[in-house]
Amino acid sequence: MLREEKKKEVKERIIVTAVELFKQKGFEQVTVQEITQACGIAKGTFFNYFEKKEQVLLHVAGSYRELMEQLVRNNSDGNLKERLIGLFRDLAAVYRKRADILRPALIESIKAGPKSSDQASNFLIFEETLRGVIEQASANGTFRSRWDSKVSASILSAIFVQALIQSASFETEESMMHAIEQQVQAAWEGLSDE
Repeated sequence: MLREEKKKEVKERIIVTAVELFKQKGFEQVTVQEITQACGIAKGTFFNYFEKKEQVLLHVAGSYRELMEQLVRNNSDGNLKERLIGLFRDLAAVYRKRADILRPALIESIKAGPKSSDQASNFLIFEETLRGVIEQASANGTFRSRWDSKVSASILSAIFVQALIQSASFETEESMMHAIEQQVQAAWEGLSDE
């Protein structure tokens, strides 16, 4: 048990140190050597936990799962479209607030692709979360659609991820949300039988 706790502590130290260095210097400028020196560990120890520094970012992005679940619970009132817009608004606020880490994490999630072995793919986790919200609304009779929930979740996920990719081009969070709402509305007319 003590060994497992020590391994957990070392992994956490690597993550915290790497994130701090990424924030200070920018992701591209930080090397594995710098991370290991700052942690006081051997380079080989780093590679026992992560194959490369990019996996630290994938891990960080995956750690937001609990927060996403909390935001889903916070947006449980209203019709499905209102709930999704509220969820997207809250997620966009988190992204913009922590863009220094989440933007490179988004880029690494894109590079890792949907079949990332490190995590269940951050995109698939997000899509599954949306699918759960859609299926809950279908089950309680507040949403009807001729489309499978997986297809609907995929479309809505793509809208949001595209907005994150373009987020630097939006001057404010409100302008970003306006674009997301317009895209959701356009997709909604094709997704919903309402």
